[in-house]
Amino acid sequence: MPRNRWVARLILLSASSLLALLVCEAGVRLFLPYYRPSRQIAFHRNADGVTLGAPGERVRVSTPKGDWDIEVTFNRYGLRDPKDLAQSQPGDLFVVGDSFTFGWGLNDGLRYSDLLAEKLGKPVYNIAIPGDLRDYAALLRYAEGHGAKVANLIIGVCMENDLKDYRVSDAALPPPARLPLREWMKMHSALYLCASHVLQARLHTGALLQKLGIARNVDQLTGQNIFSEEILASSRDQVLTLAAGRRAVVLLIPSRGLWSGGNMEIEKRVHERFAALLGEAGLTVVDMRPHFELSGTPLNYYFTTDPHWNATGHAAAAAALAKPAAGLLAH
Repeated sequence: MPRNRWVARLILLSASSLLALLVCEAGVRLFLPYYRPSRQIAFHRNADGVTLGAPGERVRVSTPKGDWDIEVTFNRYGLRDPKDLAQSQPGDLFVVGDSFTFGWGLNDGLRYSDLLAEKLGKPVYNIAIPGDLRDYAALLRYAEGHGAKVANLIIGVCMENDLKDYRVSDAALPPPARLPLREWMKMHSALYLCASHVLQARLHTGALLQKLGIARNVDQLTGQNIFSEEILASSRDQVLTLAAGRRAVVLLIPSRGLWSGGNMEIEKRVHERFAALLGEAGLTVVDMRPHFELSGTPLNYYFTTDPHWNATGHAAAAAALAKPAAGLLAH
């Protein structure tokens, strides 16, 4: 009998805890709707395999550690740009890239594409979506399929995670591992998102979560390269394919791993070698590494707890791109 009572108590406790969690989940969704998973940013692949945002929707983008909390609007094409691709002209400028060029963490008007448009007095179409060099090619085909006239192009190459062996097709890669519980919770639980933001934004609880392995610090969030001539050559060839038939400038977006973390020496070798390969191939390259290092505090161009550029980084990129971009448009 005592054992049965303990079992009954355990069942009652479990049921009560589950009910309490469900009530809290409903409460967060009702009273704090910006934590609803449906309000968070998400990307999908269309029938042609092009990664896009939700067409015509305004969604939330935030970091639990408190660096930024913004809203992003996608146009009818699923891109973060208010301009209509079909209205573009051959003399306009396009930029393609990943989350850096997309403007992760920044409000509209602060991205380097927006600032560059102001400097040039010409439209700059931003067709960037998080992905890799193969995805950029798909985005260009998608844009041109909707009437874009992409003659002048800036290719934002993210040195943190764009370099890979593109000779290997996506189909040949091993299937992804099972979705981690943390990612599943982010996709389905408003309560989890709320608790994550509240706890990680606080110094002591955020540090504790990192020690327990529940949260990751900025160095852990930063991708790491390996030095491989095959990977570097394959990535260079992919950039050349993107630039083929267009007037192009390559913007090298340095990884913060050049100046922080345990992979700095390899990151420097990779960065220097890849920049050299692009130059040897005849491409016009704007490398932001020397611009950042000239200041003496290169990490000031990045968010504190997130590996992306802050507004200062984007402003520096726009300034560095102004002259070569004007050269593209002069032809």
